[in-house]
Amino acid sequence: MSVIRQRYAMSEHTSTRRRLLLGAAALPLLATTGCALVPFEALPPLARSPLPGPGPDARMRAPAVGQRWTYALFNQFNSAQLDTVTESVASVGDTTVVARRSASGRELPQETHRAWGQLLRDAAWDYPLNVDEAVPLWPAGWVPGSRQSLFTRYRMDGGSFRFAIQVQADSVAWERITVKAGTFNALRVERLMRLQHEDFTRLDTTRRDRLWLAPEVGRWVARETSGRYLLGGNGFKSQAESLEDHFRWELTDWA
Repeated sequence: MSVIRQRYAMSEHTSTRRRLLLGAAALPLLATTGCALVPFEALPPLARSPLPGPGPDARMRAPAVGQRWTYALFNQFNSAQLDTVTESVASVGDTTVVARRSASGRELPQETHRAWGQLLRDAAWDYPLNVDEAVPLWPAGWVPGSRQSLFTRYRMDGGSFRFAIQVQADSVAWERITVKAGTFNALRVERLMRLQHEDFTRLDTTRRDRLWLAPEVGRWVARETSGRYLLGGNGFKSQAESLEDHFRWELTDWA
């Protein structure tokens, strides 16, 4: 068997197993605790409501060294809390760097902005995306209906190959949202990403990213990410979609 076919067979096996696991996680499984049966359930929706009118006069808190945000990270398929992640502004200058750390103390990939909200390095996914041109984490305008879209290319850490990526960010609506850190007026932003994945057996990778940006916090207070793709390669293309991880971050503390 050739190296390519071996890699494809391994990827097919891994992806099939992944689909089975994700599908199982999404079903209402039962676990025995004493004499009771407790279902594993998907994470409930965030507590939010629309704000009337055009929304507040938004003035985003500017980034400064030492600002920090702590988030609880959840698996949306089964509501399990996976981690507590602390993010802090490490440097401000021509670029702004956000350092990220797990509750275990492990350093996570950094996030880099050209201007605040315009990413040169997006660290929220299975591997960081180092883009040639800054892509929007949120649109430059704070008015619902604002849109920013860009096609560019990205590299993996340590890599030289440049993969295609397109990112569109839309400011949708002002909402009142409640998380553990409090209740905030927040602008809901919807991001849509289409990209070439480094795994050549993943085709038509599409990702969705929903953020609630609170100007007083200077960052998002809640965020939900998901993705899907088709399996393919060597002349084959599946018609069944496979799912990427489905996460939610909720703000628990900030300073």
